[in-house]
Amino acid sequence: MVVTPVEEQPPPAADASTLEEAEHAAAAATEGEGEHKSVMPVPDELLATTEGEAAPDANGGGEEANRPRVEGDGEGVVQSNESSAKVDEPVATENSDAAPAEASVDAVNGKIPPTKLIPQHPLEGITLTERTVRITGNKKQIEAAKDIIKQAMSQVLVEANGVTRTLVLNRPKQLNALSSAMITCFLRCFTAYEEDDGVKLLIVKGKGRAFCAGGDVAAVVRSINNDSWKYGAHFFRNEFLLNYIIATYSKPQVSLLTGIVMGGGAGVSIHGRFRVVTDSTVFAMPETALGLFPDIGASYFLSRLPGFYGEYVGLTGVRLDAAEMLACGLATHFVPSDRLSLLEESLKKVDTSDPFAICGIIDQYSQQPSLKEKSALNRLEIINKCFSKKTVEEIIASLEQEAPNVADEWIASAIQSMRKASPTSMKISLRSIREGRTQTVGECLRREYRMVCHVMRGDFSRDFFEGCRAILLDRDRNPKWMPPRLEEVHDEVVEKYFSKVDEKNIFPKVDDPEWEDLDLPPRRSHGRRLVPKL
Repeated sequence: MVVTPVEEQPPPAADASTLEEAEHAAAAATEGEGEHKSVMPVPDELLATTEGEAAPDANGGGEEANRPRVEGDGEGVVQSNESSAKVDEPVATENSDAAPAEASVDAVNGKIPPTKLIPQHPLEGITLTERTVRITGNKKQIEAAKDIIKQAMSQVLVEANGVTRTLVLNRPKQLNALSSAMITCFLRCFTAYEEDDGVKLLIVKGKGRAFCAGGDVAAVVRSINNDSWKYGAHFFRNEFLLNYIIATYSKPQVSLLTGIVMGGGAGVSIHGRFRVVTDSTVFAMPETALGLFPDIGASYFLSRLPGFYGEYVGLTGVRLDAAEMLACGLATHFVPSDRLSLLEESLKKVDTSDPFAICGIIDQYSQQPSLKEKSALNRLEIINKCFSKKTVEEIIASLEQEAPNVADEWIASAIQSMRKASPTSMKISLRSIREGRTQTVGECLRREYRMVCHVMRGDFSRDFFEGCRAILLDRDRNPKWMPPRLEEVHDEVVEKYFSKVDEKNIFPKVDDPEWEDLDLPPRRSHGRRLVPKL
């Protein structure tokens, strides 16, 4: 089954991929693009055709038997246009709590088995297959679930070629910033495909000029400001669960990293087995400029880069090109842009889950790019000397001491970025990366979830909200951090970000088991090993 967009806008020139544009991406999601409406209809360009069947023409004709549908009849029933499907029609009342209704469609030849892993919210009772959707709950829950699924069906395209499945991030106007619906769809697909013997390889890519510019944190902040922090907690809980599944996945994943790769985009790719970069790739973890910290398991992979290069990347938000990503181990292969489509076509023809065979195919198209002369990786000894210091203040002082002796621009840029970033974010980020060195990916994600919950609640600082206001919403680029100076962020405050969420103290009015630590299922793997190619 292949999902084929009828109209596809050509991506802008690669040289337009700047950090400023990526920072605007999440803001664009809140401005008139229709991404946050309560109901998003399935667009006509999402057409599923199988080999030998005609795709609908411009007038709407053609075969649509395999097109996934999510429709309601007013009684909480999900229907399909499959002529052979059986549809249950229970009666669901709006306030029914005792006996959940069940809306189901059992289509013939469904390729994805029902998934066993069900995130708590907002996905309870949803089972997604390639051609069917099954929802359990009362009427309100069913309607909310259908909204999520409709968004997911438009924001993530799924292509099937033999035993290969390609997941396409499809929010190009927002640089594919991850929405809750996209995370939902990814979770469902990854867990289902892992159990499906008919799927052996996953490809992940983005539509347009970005792979993924990060999570839709602007939507998180707006939800917290308008309601409560629970939406943000659920958003990050599901995102971190997805990161964990990817990091411990039993089948090979090939991520084609074209254009911008930042924040949440790194979470759905760097944890995977194969990360293919190309001429247009731009990578960064700019969270400290937003009053956040490198999350999505970044403390795991940043701490495993050569020397103290991970501290440099995480604290400064520096942009890395493809050659630098390959050299430090964030990428596994470099494939020139003009050969990327050839690689993709070859991968779609495989009939194996053997990672060595997959690697051999990618090797046929890959090259070894050279580092630019001004790359900071050519000064790794200085990075190690400075970023190995115990505190952020000592790191900056060490850089300032080195600056007069080195004419490289990267030192001045690093100092400037660290001076502009949130002092609180800088300190918790440094400690997070340092702790990540001795932890598994699951342990890193559990700790980062504690941290992000404290950040969203504003328990000890409101810098996250101020950073998003200044960078993503008002765009004045002049955040007012509190406290404003590094020396005013004391160790006891930093320590609190790493403390376990105590319901009795932090949630005095909440008696709900979902506010416990991030609960990750046992998995055989403990995370990927990054191999630098310096």
